[in-house]
Amino acid sequence: MTAPGRYTASDNSFTKSAATAAVRGGILIVIAIVIGVLLLWQGFDSDEPITTVEDDADETGDDAEEEETTPTTVADEPDDTATTAAPTTAAPVVVDPPNSVKVAVLNGRGEPGLAGSRKDHLTTAGYVAEGFNADTYDKEFSRVYYTPGYEDEAELVAVALNGSPSVIEMAPADPLTLVSEGTPNAADYHIYVVLGADAVLG
Repeated sequence: MTAPGRYTASDNSFTKSAATAAVRGGILIVIAIVIGVLLLWQGFDSDEPITTVEDDADETGDDAEEEETTPTTVADEPDDTATTAAPTTAAPVVVDPPNSVKVAVLNGRGEPGLAGSRKDHLTTAGYVAEGFNADTYDKEFSRVYYTPGYEDEAELVAVALNGSPSVIEMAPADPLTLVSEGTPNAADYHIYVVLGADAVLG
């Protein structure tokens, strides 16, 4: 006799239901594994990296920090209205006209008529020139000596005598030491040309 409130299954229905549940659970596990494999396979196939919500939040946070730390200012922009300084040019050299430059031509190698011929050449070019003898006739090098303020004019005199500016020099404190002693009217010249043995000035 069965106790009140208890029921006994005579057809093994409990065993059947447990087996059915186990089968369903196994099927669900298999389905979950298949879905997981498909998702992983799709993730590896995709060129885009898999990111999570937290990663996106971190990246946006980093971008915000970078934007805050790199402010732009108007001072960094180039100023289109700035004007460039005009190039400076050297002032032209102003020289005295030849007819205001007095040149003493000195024969320093003893060749007769040498100082006179070179003096005539300068006179033709417009200079006020006179010929004299140098203090000696053994001058090895030709020179154009200039008094203060006549350096540029001395270069032009050297060129007029078919020479180069490399032969010019500052005159000694007393230019008359270049001239033969006792020569009259040899003072007050601006330029003294000494004609030496190298004949670079004629």
